[in-house]
Amino acid sequence: MKQKQIVLLLAAACFSALTGLAQVSETSLIIDKENRHAVMLPVQQPEKETREALRLRLKRSGLNEKMSGNVARYKGVTFSEISPDKIDIYTKVEPGPNNSSLVYMAVSRGYNNFTSSGSDSLLTENVKLFLQSFTVDASNHADDIDITNQLDDISKEEKSYQALLDEQVDLQKKRSAIDTKLLDIQNNLNLKRETIDKKKLDVEKAKSKHAKL
Repeated sequence: MKQKQIVLLLAAACFSALTGLAQVSETSLIIDKENRHAVMLPVQQPEKETREALRLRLKRSGLNEKMSGNVARYKGVTFSEISPDKIDIYTKVEPGPNNSSLVYMAVSRGYNNFTSSGSDSLLTENVKLFLQSFTVDASNHADDIDITNQLDDISKEEKSYQALLDEQVDLQKKRSAIDTKLLDIQNNLNLKRETIDKKKLDVEKAKSKHAKL
């Protein structure tokens, strides 16, 4: 029973791996006006994000790109995930359908000695495996961008909240000052009303006294 479960698990793992690898395909890429063998991977995220994710992924391995047109070049580099020998790597990322992107990678052993599945199947398979593993880096980069955007949104909301809070405090201070001023005015009005009424009463008394004389 256990052996059967192990076989089923291994079969599922192999199926998953084959399904993943099926995402990559061999194609061609124009490099220096020549049609070169390449491997292509579709990525379900925008071109700009994918290009930056690929650049960062290769930079972490010590590879620094040099752009020529829309193709990134890594000349005379050692990249153990693909080959223990020095190679030239060419990458290109272009827009795909439905806001996706297409990643191309071509490899040369130098002097335009580009690989293909026929002439150098091991190197081609290593390129496929690398691009397949890159889907994780692309996803992580997209998550990082999403988190950064959310943090930016939170920061903007916090600034807006603080601005409203400051405005509320300022208005409360103004309202307190206005209330105090209104109370002072009301007290002064009361005093003046009393003074006016007293003076009017004095006038009436004076008139009454004058009439009796």
